[in-house]
Amino acid sequence: MLTHSTRRWLAGLGVAGAFVAASASPAVAADAPFEIATHDLLVAPGHMDYGWFYAQPNDTESEPKFGRTSVDIDLSAVAGFATVEPAWGWTCDTAPTKLHCEADIEDGDSPGFDYQVYGKEDAKPGQKGALAISMTSGGKTAKATANITVAEGVDLVSDPTVEASGAPGGNALLPGVVRNAGETPVEGAVLVVQAQYLAPYGGDFSNCKSDEWGSVAFCAFDTKIEPGKSYKLSENLPIKVTSEARTGAELPVALDWWTTDDWDLAFKDWFLDDVKPGKGEKLRLVEATSAARVPQTDLDQMNNFTIGTVRVTGDNHADLATKAVTASGKKGDVVTVAPGFSNLGPAVLEYLGQGTPGIQLEDLPVRVSIPADTTVVEAPFDCVPFTPEKEWDPWNAGWGEPGAREYACQVLETPSDKDFESLYEFGLRIDKVVPDATGVFTTALTGDPNKSNDTAKIVINPTSTDGGNGGGGGGDDDGDGGSLPITGQSTGLIAGLGALLLAAGVGGYLVAKRRRTRFVA
Repeated sequence: MLTHSTRRWLAGLGVAGAFVAASASPAVAADAPFEIATHDLLVAPGHMDYGWFYAQPNDTESEPKFGRTSVDIDLSAVAGFATVEPAWGWTCDTAPTKLHCEADIEDGDSPGFDYQVYGKEDAKPGQKGALAISMTSGGKTAKATANITVAEGVDLVSDPTVEASGAPGGNALLPGVVRNAGETPVEGAVLVVQAQYLAPYGGDFSNCKSDEWGSVAFCAFDTKIEPGKSYKLSENLPIKVTSEARTGAELPVALDWWTTDDWDLAFKDWFLDDVKPGKGEKLRLVEATSAARVPQTDLDQMNNFTIGTVRVTGDNHADLATKAVTASGKKGDVVTVAPGFSNLGPAVLEYLGQGTPGIQLEDLPVRVSIPADTTVVEAPFDCVPFTPEKEWDPWNAGWGEPGAREYACQVLETPSDKDFESLYEFGLRIDKVVPDATGVFTTALTGDPNKSNDTAKIVINPTSTDGGNGGGGGGDDDGDGGSLPITGQSTGLIAGLGALLLAAGVGGYLVAKRRRTRFVA
């Protein structure tokens, strides 16, 4: 069963594990039944960066059992220009050139180790050395290295948001701007474009590589980006608006700028055979020439990330038809009801919920009012108590929290194609038997062409066979709701994410790198 935190990371990380594994350095030969995956780092003088490594069991079929595990790191090769400190989770003994740490790893978990690298103030760009890493568990030891290189600190900045619009079947042209906020010229940059299946990248530039779906693209520029100057793309990025996109939808496209060296380090081992260059002209910033230089790393990678919004125009809407439900029981019984809606099309209903840029609690497209004299003892993790008077924080809201009288719910199944049914299962305790105790299930979607089927009843202990069929609901539920799948745990969530996971995975990995979120294999 997926917990709501697991579901969040599934939606946010997607295939991030593939990126992390691909960019990790392989462990050296060892006698242990596991290997160490790690990565190299660039650090600027007077600045800090995060590093990590984790154990990968060779037996992928069995549950990991590490137990008491120790980590030893030889710091002598980097001690002249950097200091290394453990981040969290381990008990450590430190010395100027050695680090010894221990931890008890629960069965089913694999050990991961996070550390911080500080570049000394007098470090010189180009200095380098390697951390010699050993991990021991069950009397067996695996070894690996992580290269640390001192880099010149620079700062790329981009606009926080940009917008474009296009009709289904056409293109939206998304602008892109980058600025050098530092005092040192930036020698080249890479633009990472992360899109989704309803609004994929549609360019054919020879210096941009993309996958076959257009969910990710990498555009390399050899331009010298001068201090204090801004550069825009020579052409706006063409973003395809697919024919099934819903009019009124606001589809996210992420634009992320990297220094060439940060990019090479993060993605040097990634399976770039999966992306192919275009055959057209080059996408440019300005004319520039390359010159010999030292490595460069971006000192603030949180300010060079742009969220683009593609607004879908035209006349292609989705008609959501709600489904009424009934259930019966005596006082104290817990009954299950699963109201929901079907997308009658013709447009696809895009992901609408937690993580959608700019979405507020009131914007969630589903509202559920609970019947009187019942108490919610189990709520789907797609739903959150509707408390508009409180500050909205979608990442820390009470998803799946029982006990509320009204809920707002997101739409996670993606794609929600024509005739796709989304269900929201609630467990209701009957506190008092009241005939025809009625709640309401409502959808509110901008542009829905048929408002008459946007509301359906939730009826407990109905007095007639059609007690749950009001307000345009489907009314074909068998009354107990017990055989209906739980929306929050449905396989449709996983299977339906489709190509969007690739873009979300890139985004999850990049955001994890930005925010230094710990990754555990």
